[in-house]
Amino acid sequence: MTEPNAIDATSPAQPDAVDEDTMTTGAPIDEGDAYESITVPPAPEQTEADNKLAIQVEEAMYEVVDPELGVNVVDLGLVYDIWIEEGDIAAIFMTLTSPACPLTDMLTDQTASEVMKVEGIRDFRLNWVWSPAWGPHMITEEGREQMLSLIHISEPTRP
Repeated sequence: MTEPNAIDATSPAQPDAVDEDTMTTGAPIDEGDAYESITVPPAPEQTEADNKLAIQVEEAMYEVVDPELGVNVVDLGLVYDIWIEEGDIAAIFMTLTSPACPLTDMLTDQTASEVMKVEGIRDFRLNWVWSPAWGPHMITEEGREQMLSLIHISEPTRP
């Protein structure tokens, strides 16, 4: 899983009321599947089976593609952490390229579609995290290569 580069518990894009113990607003964003958090909380104790399942969930997240950039959310550096709760619930902590991103619902739907295909996952919880803020430095080398190939494809050919 990708670790966030820095932890900053203050973010201007955050709601005023934050539960300091859980660092989450606790307010559902999308029918109980998504929540807003300031930062990624410490991961709970994981079994070997949990870790294997989390890796499968991360692999599924490679199929979730940012429609504006054409690159998957893992290689974009948007997925900060994934762990398993209660043996079969995927807890996914990710961010967006901007807090005002209009694609939240689309990415949530794609995540649901892909994660629920993972054998052993009964449910998932998508947690939108705003700190550390996403930046281009979080894009993996593979993500940069995907973006470059998209640029080359869209360039007109010269005679």
